[in-house]
Amino acid sequence: MRPSEAVRQIEHVIDANTTDGGRRCAAGYRPAFERVHAAGTGADVADLAALVGADVSDGGRPNPAEAGRMADELLGVATDGGE
Repeated sequence: MRPSEAVRQIEHVIDANTTDGGRRCAAGYRPAFERVHAAGTGADVADLAALVGADVSDGGRPNPAEAGRMADELLGVATDGGE
C-alpha cells in the first residue's frame, strides 16, 4: 500500500465514524505513512493504516504524534515517548 492510499483509507474510516471531516483530519497522518513507506514495506503501510483505522473505529482519534509512535513501534524504532 502506498501512503496516499493509506491516507484515503483513513479518510473513509473517519468519515464513517465521526463528523470531523476525514480529508482534513487524515492529512495529519501522511508523514507517519510516508516514513513507514520509506523505511518499511507496503505491507507495513497497510498495517499502520489498520492500526490507526481501528483506533478511529473504536472512537479514538490518535493525533499525528501518536500515529508517529505507532509507526515507530511498527518499524521497531525506539521512541522517546514524543518528548
